[in-house]
Amino acid sequence: MWFRNLHIYRITGGNITPISLEESLSQHALQPCLQMEMQSQGWMTPRDEQDNFVHVQGQQWLIAMGVEKKILPASVVNQQAKERLQKIEQMQGYKPGKKQIRDIKEAALIELMPRAFAQRHKTYAWIDALAGRLIIDTASANKAEEFVQLLLKSNSGITLAPFETKVSPSTMMTRWLSGDELSSAFTIDRDCELQGMTDEKEIIRYSCHVLDTEEITRHIRAGKKVIKLAMTWDGKISFVLHDTLQLRRIAPQDILKESAESAEELFISDFAIMSGELSQMINDIATELGGEDRD
Repeated sequence: MWFRNLHIYRITGGNITPISLEESLSQHALQPCLQMEMQSQGWMTPRDEQDNFVHVQGQQWLIAMGVEKKILPASVVNQQAKERLQKIEQMQGYKPGKKQIRDIKEAALIELMPRAFAQRHKTYAWIDALAGRLIIDTASANKAEEFVQLLLKSNSGITLAPFETKVSPSTMMTRWLSGDELSSAFTIDRDCELQGMTDEKEIIRYSCHVLDTEEITRHIRAGKKVIKLAMTWDGKISFVLHDTLQLRRIAPQDILKESAESAEELFISDFAIMSGELSQMINDIATELGGEDRD
């Protein structure tokens, strides 16, 4: 199991241990939606076959937030409401008003909710206790915020802050494409995105394109900045660095893929390799960006 998109936070306070974390998460386990609920949130075990809410691998801990949502298409609700509105119009001899239409749609939704299908989704996060970081596997800022809010609610003593560096990713990525050298740990790949500084914020995207060209240099001289850049770390992991310090499209290279005899062994070995490699990669990225900003 490899994380594909990273939202990174610093753990700024709280004495977290696997035992205390297991206890707090188990007390806020995901429960099925009640009859009149459209969504519920809570913690799930990282693996369905296990009972523990925290998968522990030394100082690296894996946890998972679960969300259960009822699937009720708007078209179904609208059809139910439409049929009721037609009957009411026939009875009273004129079209219902706006408030009556709204009330009928709400009534249709309430009536259909108990018959809706429930769907569950799991979002993983990994706590690097050595580095004091929380890393959430999601490309959605809203989902990352939901995860953080639930974790803080479940563990009142924990405090978090966004992971930041002393030099902004955009500034440094623009320098790299302007000719500044990277350390030997990184190579620049063939995708990037530049954004203009004007009110229109025009976007220029390059995909599968050699990036050390005069054309890109001209864009930078014209005032555009790099906001996304595809890179590879140590020949092992490719990713896209965003100006928000998010890492996306993470893909381990063949050198990191190992065989295992069972699904359990594969899960354990994947998490051990992933947490070790990504932890070092994040450290190296921070170093390239002037170091971690803890102020």
